[in-house]
Amino acid sequence: MGDLGSAVPPGPSASRRLRSWRPPLAVRTVVVLGAATLIWVAVDAGLDPFFGNPPDDRLGHALRAVLTAALAVPLVVLGRRHLDARPWAGLALTPLRSGGLRSLLSGAAFWLGAAAVGTAVTIAAGGATIAVVDIDAQALLLALYLPVLVLLFEALPEELIFRGYLYRNLADRFTRWTAVTGQAALFTVWGTVLGPAGSVDRVLLFFSFSLALGALRVVAGSVWAPIGFHLAFQWVAQYLGASDGAFAVDGRGALDVVAMWLFPIALGTVVLVIAGARRGVRWSERDPDGPVPVPATS
Repeated sequence: MGDLGSAVPPGPSASRRLRSWRPPLAVRTVVVLGAATLIWVAVDAGLDPFFGNPPDDRLGHALRAVLTAALAVPLVVLGRRHLDARPWAGLALTPLRSGGLRSLLSGAAFWLGAAAVGTAVTIAAGGATIAVVDIDAQALLLALYLPVLVLLFEALPEELIFRGYLYRNLADRFTRWTAVTGQAALFTVWGTVLGPAGSVDRVLLFFSFSLALGALRVVAGSVWAPIGFHLAFQWVAQYLGASDGAFAVDGRGALDVVAMWLFPIALGTVVLVIAGARRGVRWSERDPDGPVPVPATS
C-alpha cells in the first residue's frame, strides 16, 4: 500500500523514520499518568453521591472496580499503540494460558508465604492475635468475591499502568533499577495526589510497596507476578479488616507492620534483588523495548 497523499510511496528508510517517531518520554509519562488520575477522580466523583466508600459499600465497590478496569485497560492499550508505537508484547502481560497464570500465582504465593512467616512471628511475640469468630455463608462469599473486586479495582489497572506501561518506558531509557525506582516515585506521587498516601507512613508504604512490585516485575519478567503480589496483599488486608469477615484481629497495627510490610515488602525486595542478580539480571543495565514494527509495503 502506498502513501495516499503522494503518487510515489516513500522508501523503506523514510517509512521507518516516520513510524519510529513518538512523543518524548516525559510527554508520554505525563499523558498516561494524567489520564489515569482523571479516571480515578471521575469514577470516585461520579459514584460518591450515590454510594459509600469501598470496601464498606459492596455495591459501590463493585461498580468502582468494573468502571476503573473498563477505563484503565483501554488507556494503556491506546498509550501503547499511539504514544509508544510499540508492540503490546513489550509490556510482558502474556496470556494466562501461556504462563501468565503461573506468574500470577507465583506472585501471590510470594507475598502470602512471606506474610505467613511475619504473622507467625508477630503472634509468637505477643504482638497480635487472630481468632475465627464466625464462618457463615456471608463470610465465605466475601472471601470469594473480594479478590475479584481487588483485581479489577486495584491490582490489574494499577500494575498495568505502573509496572507495565511506565516501567516499560522508563527501562527503555534508563537502567532497570532506575526504572524501578522511578515508577515507585511516580506511584507514590500519584497516591499522594489522589489521597490514599496522605501521611508519612502511607508515603513510605506506597514507595516501598511499589519498589517490591517493580523488582518482582523485573525478576519474573511478567506483569502478572506483581498483579498476583498486589492482589494477595489487598485481599488479605481488606478481608481481615472487614466487619463481615470470618476473623477478629487484635493488634492490627503490629500485624500490618511486621506481617504485611516488613517480611513481604521490605525484606521481600532485598530477596528479589539478590535473587535477580543470581539469575543473571543486570540491574545496572537498560531493559530496551522492542523495535518499531514496520508493515511491509506493496
